[in-house]
Amino acid sequence: MKAQATKHRLALASALALLLAASVAAKKEDAKKDEKPPDRPIRVAVMPIVNGSSEIGATKIMEDVLRDRFKEVPAERATFLLPPDTERILTDRNVFDRAYSLNDRWSKYGTLDSTAVAGLDSLLMVDAILFAMVAEWDNVRVNVVGRGESNTTVGLNFALYDLKSLKKTWSKTPREQRFAQEVDPTGQVTYDETGYIQSRKATDPPRFEDVASDLVRTAFKKFPSK
Repeated sequence: MKAQATKHRLALASALALLLAASVAAKKEDAKKDEKPPDRPIRVAVMPIVNGSSEIGATKIMEDVLRDRFKEVPAERATFLLPPDTERILTDRNVFDRAYSLNDRWSKYGTLDSTAVAGLDSLLMVDAILFAMVAEWDNVRVNVVGRGESNTTVGLNFALYDLKSLKKTWSKTPREQRFAQEVDPTGQVTYDETGYIQSRKATDPPRFEDVASDLVRTAFKKFPSK
């Protein structure tokens, strides 16, 4: 009798152990199903820069600024296809006219050309497109003592559009007028009787590169990851 009871207890314990193991395994399987796949960085194609200023060189400077500043955006947040690369891919596929249409509609009306954007996610292998525009690009050199400071003004517009929903998910319009230090007439600066400053370097306005770079760095600090 004792032997049978012992066998019974062992069989019961074994069955309970099997049920417990099955329950734990099922919970682990359910947990795996509930787990979200790790977020991948958003892949963004930057459209050719729209130059709304009269300075032809603004586009090249902005391309260089964007290339450098995008390196500061964490790779786990976003990766960027730079304007020259976007242009090259679209040109190779004989659809660069779409870039013109998209930039024209956005820069004039602030909206997305739904016809021109169709299929760009597949063509460029991206999740979103980023528009960039130079709205202001100007500097003033003050050559006369007492007339104020030389200065540089940069205004930029950015807009990000998701290529699935075709909705704008992020935008920034940074602008800054930065002043140089006013020339001290009592310092080591030569000027004539009219107050015209002879030392040209002393009247240099802030560099466009520096102003634009700081604006982009600040604007992209909170760039979306999806």
